[in-house]
Amino acid sequence: MLDGIRPDVLRAAIREGDAPNLGALAQRGEAVWDAVSVFPSITPAATAAIATGEAPAKSGIVGHAWYDEYERRVVVYGAMTETVMASGPIRVFHNNVWRMNRDDLHAATLFEALHDRGFDGACVNFPVRRGPHTHPVRMKTIEGYLMGGRYLGPSVQGPKEYFMGDLFYSRDTGFSGRRANGGVLRSVGINDDYAARVGAMLLKERAAPFNLVYFFKGDSIAHHHGLSAQRQWLTTADEYVARIFRAGGGVDRVLEDYAVLALSDHGHAPLLPKSRYVDLRIIPGQKVSSGVKARFGNGTTIVVVPNGRSALLYLRGDVELESVVERLVGRRGVDLAAWMEDGWAVVRRLGRELRFLPGSGVRDSFGRSWELEGDPRALDIDVSDGSLHYGEYPDALERLWGCLHSPRCGDVVLSATPGYTFGEISGGYHTASDHGSLHASDSNVFVLASGVPAPHRITDVAPTLLSHFGADLVAGDRVLQE
Repeated sequence: MLDGIRPDVLRAAIREGDAPNLGALAQRGEAVWDAVSVFPSITPAATAAIATGEAPAKSGIVGHAWYDEYERRVVVYGAMTETVMASGPIRVFHNNVWRMNRDDLHAATLFEALHDRGFDGACVNFPVRRGPHTHPVRMKTIEGYLMGGRYLGPSVQGPKEYFMGDLFYSRDTGFSGRRANGGVLRSVGINDDYAARVGAMLLKERAAPFNLVYFFKGDSIAHHHGLSAQRQWLTTADEYVARIFRAGGGVDRVLEDYAVLALSDHGHAPLLPKSRYVDLRIIPGQKVSSGVKARFGNGTTIVVVPNGRSALLYLRGDVELESVVERLVGRRGVDLAAWMEDGWAVVRRLGRELRFLPGSGVRDSFGRSWELEGDPRALDIDVSDGSLHYGEYPDALERLWGCLHSPRCGDVVLSATPGYTFGEISGGYHTASDHGSLHASDSNVFVLASGVPAPHRITDVAPTLLSHFGADLVAGDRVLQE
């Protein structure tokens, strides 16, 4: 999986001859250039959707930060360095590596489902990796912290083969962390060269029937340097893919022997050079609490948790939702607001309002029927001849429905106008490009497939792969009880 790679950026790299290995997969298999992420289109929510087949409301993972009403604090899984430092590096490290998979993820993962049906899995650096096998911490510095720390733990649960730099590895490969080329990022597993080395080793050894390898750098580069830099980086990414193909005997042999999927989890939206940041810390008529220590109390009426180009708003029980929405929609940089009301999902944009729920009404291109009330143009939807056609907000109804049913998403969810971002919980924000919104720029992803049908939604990845293994999930397997 290539984090955050826009479909049009990859197509350009293939067309111009800079990604021949991914191009071979596209040419010899099936390519989908307008597949769809979840909403919010944020890495933790999207990778959870890939690993479980569930939208945020059922996976339990709604973004890189959310407000836990029971613990009365913001939970941060990780994002910009500024956010990590403000939240406390050890706590964020704990949330990302331990809490997210162990406590907050409510749906069964691919690794768990495959194991239950007799198939082993392997995972390199992918953040959502819960499985049936116990993997002890390998880093001496972490082992020392465990002696007296409140956070972290002596082990995690994952698939049979699990590698994350110096932190976790099923066996000593010689590539791990600082024993290879060094560096802080590599030492906790966030290094694409390391991922390619281990991925190639796993394929060469035929270590497991299912292998998941994660490359993160393309997303980071886009955030800091923009889409042109992401385009240049794809040459390096393709070399990583080539290394894995060579380990399996070359691209022809790999595509003959294996089913292969390559995909991104979300897109990227370029930001305006100036005035790109939308500050939600002030909402007229309300007392807003935002930041890493945001919480209710002392008269706070709204807790705001930005997630890039989306934002989650949690309202005190006596706050009138309508007045909050009216203050926000139409504000510079706020594209739309969505919420639940009397069993209906409601969205407001450009002075138009649409209410919807699954039912016996018009059918979308994925086969789902929806009952609609109000103006479909609020989501750039065209309805004709009993069919529903999406415009700038792909699969918008399903994606909003799959977000709004989680209390972790708050009472009102905002999506930013193209060019703008709400930033992060620390008050910082990216300067070149960001993601998280309902808009197509953030939401469309690519899928290249050989040996299996190419999914058109990232929530279809897990069911597609389980079907390939003859291990289809039944409804009762899909969601674990809290």
